Amino acid sequence: MPRKLNIKGCIKVDSEIGHNSLFLTYQNKEKNLEVKISPHFGSNIYSFKYNNKDIFYCDLSLLKQRDWTGCFVLWPYPNRVRDKKFEFEGEKYSLKKIKRKNGNYPLIHGLVDNKIWEIGKIQIGSNFVKAQTFIECKAGNNIYEYFPFESKLTLKFTLNEFGLRVDYKVENFSNKNLPFGFALHPYFSLLSGRNHTLVRLPAKNVMDADKELLPTGNLINVKGTHFDLNSPISLSKLSLDHVFTDLDKNHTPCIDYSDKKMKVFLDSSEDFTHMVVYTPQEEPYLCMESQTGSTDMINLHTKGVKQNNLSLQKAAHLLVLSPKHEHGGFIHYKISEQA
Repeated sequence: MPRKLNIKGCIKVDSEIGHNSLFLTYQNKEKNLEVKISPHFGSNIYSFKYNNKDIFYCDLSLLKQRDWTGCFVLWPYPNRVRDKKFEFEGEKYSLKKIKRKNGNYPLIHGLVDNKIWEIGKIQIGSNFVKAQTFIECKAGNNIYEYFPFESKLTLKFTLNEFGLRVDYKVENFSNKNLPFGFALHPYFSLLSGRNHTLVRLPAKNVMDADKELLPTGNLINVKGTHFDLNSPISLSKLSLDHVFTDLDKNHTPCIDYSDKKMKVFLDSSEDFTHMVVYTPQEEPYLCMESQTGSTDMINLHTKGVKQNNLSLQKAAHLLVLSPKHEHGGFIHYKISEQA
């Protein structure tokens, strides 16, 4: 019998991880979408299933160690920060005391992916289910120690027949400008293996980087190079860990599981100007990380300001939030299946 419309949202303990999770379900006669989000482990989207196919790859043993797997949050500085320090508007900030499981020099992956988040409201509509989580940066907590800007990051997860949309909102409660970037870091499962998994990223440039994968500020035009992902290319031909920019917003990045006749599109708001593509050869996943700016964006921005270099500031694309203001955007993982 065909499925009836079934929409659910609840909070309950997931026995596999031992903590409360958000469970979201959307089912109709053709589609069955299920999402699990763990506020305890950094608001990680550790399960995203479409018709019983795992869109996100998650190693639960790594999740429980607060390591990197599933789909985790990068904020307030996505990916790497040179020498574990940054300068902004004349003030210098040290991150030297931060210890990560991997990538300590330079600092990697922000401050909130391994923290315990709060749970907001759940809303069930006629054709969607929504849930919220949030985390605060305020005096006295260990986020504020390394990012001394009174602020709050809220995520809203919306599941419907088209896929999963994640809206983010940053609120600046401080009396000074707040510099930040936001990203999600999903590990996509290789549902079709490397040969039949195709990647497309409409972009003009890739960022030149040093041996620590930190951007120099120079841009490389991808045309005629092995960085050109404007047409779909098999994952078997790629070995990347690079930041792409000057994205073509008229065309949406996608992963094409060609033998499954299924595509995952990575739509996003205009503030997502960069994307990291990571294609490790020996792992059962690939990463396409939508970012609002470059790796090491605060330092690149500050360098651009000091040099009066508008091109460098554009390449960094640091978001700066005025006191008592807020800013938001979204990433939407849309699934398309062909007969």
